[in-house]
Amino acid sequence: MINSNVKQKFAFIMAMAMILFLMPREQVFATGGVNMTISGGVLTAYNGGGGAVTIPSDVTSIGPGAFAGKAISSVSIPGSVKSIGDNAFANCTSLANVTVPGSVTSMGSGVFSGCSGLSSVSMQASVSSIPASTFSGCRSLTSIAISGGISSIGSGAFSGCSSLGSMSVPSGVISIGDSAFANCSSLSAISIPASTSSIGGSALSGCSNLSAINVAAGNSAYASDGGCLYNASKTRLVMVPVGKSSVSIHSGTKIIGSGALAGCSRVSSLSLPSGLTTIESGAFSGSGIRSITIPSSVTSIGSQSGWSPDVITGYSNSAAASFAASAGYAFSSLDGGSSSDSSDDEDEDDSSGSSAGSTSADVNDITASDSQAEDVSYDDDETEDDVDEEGAGSTSIDLGGGSGSSSGGSTSGSSGSGAGSSGASGSASGSSGSSSGSSGASGSSTLASSSGSTASVSSTSSSSGSSSSGKSSGAYAGTTSGNHTLDETPKTADGTIDPRLFLILGLVFVGCGFILAGKRQRV
Repeated sequence: MINSNVKQKFAFIMAMAMILFLMPREQVFATGGVNMTISGGVLTAYNGGGGAVTIPSDVTSIGPGAFAGKAISSVSIPGSVKSIGDNAFANCTSLANVTVPGSVTSMGSGVFSGCSGLSSVSMQASVSSIPASTFSGCRSLTSIAISGGISSIGSGAFSGCSSLGSMSVPSGVISIGDSAFANCSSLSAISIPASTSSIGGSALSGCSNLSAINVAAGNSAYASDGGCLYNASKTRLVMVPVGKSSVSIHSGTKIIGSGALAGCSRVSSLSLPSGLTTIESGAFSGSGIRSITIPSSVTSIGSQSGWSPDVITGYSNSAAASFAASAGYAFSSLDGGSSSDSSDDEDEDDSSGSSAGSTSADVNDITASDSQAEDVSYDDDETEDDVDEEGAGSTSIDLGGGSGSSSGGSTSGSSGSGAGSSGASGSASGSSGSSSGSSGASGSSTLASSSGSTASVSSTSSSSGSSSSGKSSGAYAGTTSGNHTLDETPKTADGTIDPRLFLILGLVFVGCGFILAGKRQRV
């Protein structure tokens, strides 16, 4: 018989082994030569040297900043992943392409921000919005396919994506946040669906080549005409794309909204339609308009910073004459009355006020009563705004594309410039994502869909981790993926072997030793 002392020691050792076995485990994986720290299904850190990465199938959540700033070239995200945290892949400048699976139901802000080498994305995620700054600063992004169900595009979501050629916003999107497409310098055309009711004031600021925006028929908040954005009844001009070189304002327009032509440096002359009553502050701020003709129907003209026209043409004793006098601009009278400019100015500018060789804009100068102008609404919505094919052949993005596909076609429409800036930042382990916006003349106002009104939309996104059980992806030790070599950093374990297993085995051997020693003592 084994004495009681040996039995007690053996029982104690077995109890310690059981406790170690049942303790919560944190695993350090080595797959394709890369290290990942996973705790409770949450991938919290990646410590490898880069290359192609495959995330294990038992991971349910990718934590904030888990891969931020790492030199990974591609990543395979399994269908077990439910959430991706803020800035999870921020500043991974070598990342070239990525597919976000349909299992993902929650995404934080700035997930791929600063991924300057990212060229294509397949967004199959089951999320209701594209969070703030998701692709901010992805200047190589040329193709993206996003599944349906998106209702909002967050602030700065695509800001600084300078390689985008055209954009088709998917049906169902209700709001487009501030600076959503700011500084997309290659964007030439954008298409807005009938569902969109709010567009942030600086959503398209800095899009220097944007020349067309098209709003789908049936939109209750916006309409388009001649490549420009209006409210639904076309009585208010909301935005003129800064890439346009000539502008023909709709004949029923009553109001030129704040910032409507701000930054339009390529438009040199403009004739406003009869029936117009109001020119809001900042409507022409920072524009290149050198000569402008203002009808006598205009009764209110706001201040215009950063704008110095050569001549303002209008009628004596009108709001135009008063504005020119107060601002010190040359004024040319159309009715032969007194004018505030010199005779030399009158001879030089004539009534058109346009300079030789400059780009001019003709306007359908149809005289209409206020009631007639107000009635112009949807009559030609379905046939207006032919697609501007300037972007044909250029890179395009189809946000309404099917799973795993991307669109190469171009769309048309007009866009305007606004102002303000927005972005979102998130904390990340070792690095953070960033977003950029731009500011212009219109301040932080939201594009108004009706006369005199503004609407503000804020799109926020939170990341919530969820977990579910999954199967282990198998053996990871000693393998390579692509041209990546094994890390030189020391490892405590490779594959799915928990280092505490060795401790447990050691304790078992010690216990057996005690038993053998007891038997020898009896002998």
